[in-house]
Amino acid sequence: MMTIEHRLATVVSLLPPGAKARFTAPLSPDESTDTRLVEAVRALAKAEGLNCLTPGEFSRALVQQAARLAMPTTKPPAADGKPEDDLAARFAAITDPRAQTAFWRSLSAEQRAAILETK
Repeated sequence: MMTIEHRLATVVSLLPPGAKARFTAPLSPDESTDTRLVEAVRALAKAEGLNCLTPGEFSRALVQQAARLAMPTTKPPAADGKPEDDLAARFAAITDPRAQTAFWRSLSAEQRAAILETK
């Protein structure tokens, strides 16, 4: 059975020469062999062109992707001088509550007031 130290040495031997010094230096007081092994494996993956995420980074990326997928893309209203009645009709035509919220947030205070006055 391979020890953690032997695994670390094996991974470090596969690293590019410039990255090896960081992983062969003595351990700092707040560092352990297993954390160094994890860092070495991440460095090796990065050297090979792979993207390794920590669990926290993965969770954040997952939440961001879910938010992007949950919110339908809506175009903000054009500031080309269209009448405010057109904005009210566009707002009324949106049936998805999330899309309505996104559209409403994209409006200026004056545009919101104009929509509220038309109702």
